[in-house]
Amino acid sequence: MEPILARRGLSSCSSGATAARIGAQMTPRNLLVVQGGGPTQVLNATLAAIVEESHAHGQFSRIFGARLGLKGFADGAAIDLGNLSPADLDLLRATPGAALGSSRAKPSEDDLERFLERLRQHHIHDILFAGGNGTMLGAESVSRHCRQASQASYDVRVLGIPKTVDNDIAVTDRCPGYASAARYIAQSTRDLGLDVRSLPQPVSILETMGRSVGWLAAATAAGKRDEQDAPHLVYIPERPFDMDQFLASLDRIVSQQGWAVVAVAEGIRNRDGSFVYQVADPAQADPLQRPLTGGVAQFLADTVAHHLHMRCRSEKPGLLGRSSMLHVSSQDMKDADLVGRAAVRGLLAGETGKMVALLPLEDPGATGYAFVELSNVVEIERPIPASWTADGAIPVNDRFFQYLEPLIGSLVPYCAPLPVERLF
Repeated sequence: MEPILARRGLSSCSSGATAARIGAQMTPRNLLVVQGGGPTQVLNATLAAIVEESHAHGQFSRIFGARLGLKGFADGAAIDLGNLSPADLDLLRATPGAALGSSRAKPSEDDLERFLERLRQHHIHDILFAGGNGTMLGAESVSRHCRQASQASYDVRVLGIPKTVDNDIAVTDRCPGYASAARYIAQSTRDLGLDVRSLPQPVSILETMGRSVGWLAAATAAGKRDEQDAPHLVYIPERPFDMDQFLASLDRIVSQQGWAVVAVAEGIRNRDGSFVYQVADPAQADPLQRPLTGGVAQFLADTVAHHLHMRCRSEKPGLLGRSSMLHVSSQDMKDADLVGRAAVRGLLAGETGKMVALLPLEDPGATGYAFVELSNVVEIERPIPASWTADGAIPVNDRFFQYLEPLIGSLVPYCAPLPVERLF
């Protein structure tokens, strides 16, 4: 099957039906949607909700989607989303990735000026940015640039919509995308433990995403029921990593039960703040010139083999953890839908320069969301709260798991280990 957008011939801004509607209006009000940062299982669910809610209110003449983020739109790449049918939107909602195409590029002043010119050309006065910390910074930059334009200020309403598997955006209780990725890694760790337990390796090290925070790595322990269940050791960036302690702890566990599973966030750091492992090749840096941190599991596996003289494997789900639709959390899908609809309502109510923040599930208020100033969000990473961390092999306490459980839902139930008996 062809992709929805391509199949419906929506590769450019032209649309006969929407053009006819514009002709009937003297001052069209057009909406632009931008997707930024790493995709998730539910990012397109937010996009579908935006389109549906926009149609329900009937206030926008056209709904544009920026191709490949802010910079892509500045270069003239856009999609008309107005003609997507209800069936198309249903499929879009169940599609992982970023249907509009995403970007991590930091906009230059020239990019912002060209972006503003595109807004003027297409009479766009409402913009929604769905993404992580970098995207929220981009939203604030656009809002500020339009106010301070050298020629003349441009009236624009800008709102941010949180999205990241890292769950590290400030103020919001949770970020759409995190719950599904956490569910994937929790279930996968449990499955990995049962595999390694069946034929002792004896050690497997599982690497999760998380450059600066350990929300995903900590979620690996959601299915742990007793001391023998995987994972046996978990390492997060919020706690300094000590190689000698790691090797001693792992040696003790393997000596006791013959096997072990270790979970590590890709961005774990030594006591001096340096990454335990990062790729030195500058060609592997991302568009923001950040070094590639992935690969710490293999590095640790090699270290274990060298120092403890035991077989050690590494596992790295990587992008699979944020793209598996079979592991979508029902709460995550609800949240993704809610933030999209809330953002449209916010624009129509005159909100601008803000982000939709989800309220805690146990105290959702009247709507379940609130609008918070982007200035209180940008360039602030939210780690796991210190009161939720703990000393020991699993570095988080019950408060973390009480927060996590309603987000990921139930994992697949398995039988208990069969009793070990010698019949002969």
